[in-house]
Amino acid sequence: MPDKAYIRATICFWSGTGNSYRVSNLMGKIAENSGLETHILSLDKARSTKLSNTEKKGFIGIVFPTHGFTAPWHVLKSVWKLPQGNFTHVYCIATRAGLKFGSVFIPGISGSATFVISLILLLKGYKVCGTMSVDMPSNWYSLHPIQTRKSHEAIIDRAEHKVTGFMNKILSQSKVWFTTNNLYEITLGILLSFVSLGYLLFGKFFLAKLFFANSSCDGCGLCEKHCPVKAITMWGNDQRRPYWKYNCESCMKCAAICPHNAIEAGHSWGVILYVITAFPISVYLFSLFGVDSASIGQFGASWIGTAVNIFYFYPAIFVSYYFFNLLIRIPLFNYLFTHTTMTHLPFWGRYREPKTKLKDIA
Repeated sequence: MPDKAYIRATICFWSGTGNSYRVSNLMGKIAENSGLETHILSLDKARSTKLSNTEKKGFIGIVFPTHGFTAPWHVLKSVWKLPQGNFTHVYCIATRAGLKFGSVFIPGISGSATFVISLILLLKGYKVCGTMSVDMPSNWYSLHPIQTRKSHEAIIDRAEHKVTGFMNKILSQSKVWFTTNNLYEITLGILLSFVSLGYLLFGKFFLAKLFFANSSCDGCGLCEKHCPVKAITMWGNDQRRPYWKYNCESCMKCAAICPHNAIEAGHSWGVILYVITAFPISVYLFSLFGVDSASIGQFGASWIGTAVNIFYFYPAIFVSYYFFNLLIRIPLFNYLFTHTTMTHLPFWGRYREPKTKLKDIA
């Protein structure tokens, strides 16, 4: 048993479907069993807490999911808004999408997630003492069918062992930097940095605009009430339906808690949206204004063409989604889009961490 180097622990989490909360809860139990005064709170609540004053003889754990091989926008902003650190010890833990096929465990990739958060904390005056990424069951039902409960339990069991080892290092005040885990993540984080940047600037918005409610939706508003970033609003009077705003983080909480499994990620709609947003508007405009055909390719590849295409992307995606939501209020179109997305298949499923209750992550 490691020496009790700290007297208190504050574990801050941000979680959609419960994976990061489960890790936070496990860390809290280990700290509490070691005799530490322990507090577990959401990252949003931590922003208004004087962490640096309360943790001079303790440590803070920041636990969050991975999106696009990096930290989600909301986590980046929330950590930046934390109070100044005063050299308070901090450890960062990123949960990542693990999979299991037969007896083979496929690790996820958190990439730059913990390192970007560590840099922000360092700039805020905290003393970052280590990082770790840990596999938890993948909840990304937009991309793949959710795995079996048995696979989830096996992945979580491995995660618990890993988190326990990490906590033992924390409680002995060890620095956790030069590990195989961190080498794996920083290498892939660098290689995938352009993917992460593309996700934060473009992919995040595109993926959020795939969501829609099928005809099973009864307009209960549970998704709106429990969205962690308030990115859902209910449209309509007689036929209330959820509408996903620009700040959606694709955390999948809405789909996980929907009592009717009414929330779909539209694959057929995604193809249409991609065609609309990928339209080479710069080439069209240059042609319209009389730029000769031999120069259009050069213009399209230039920084001017790139800037025009980027400025087109954002209004195109938001306007298209607006009209899409008007369209799916018509039963025929709702039926067509619902039955041409794989998330509606009976075996596809939705994921919520098995031991996490809605009130835990409310």
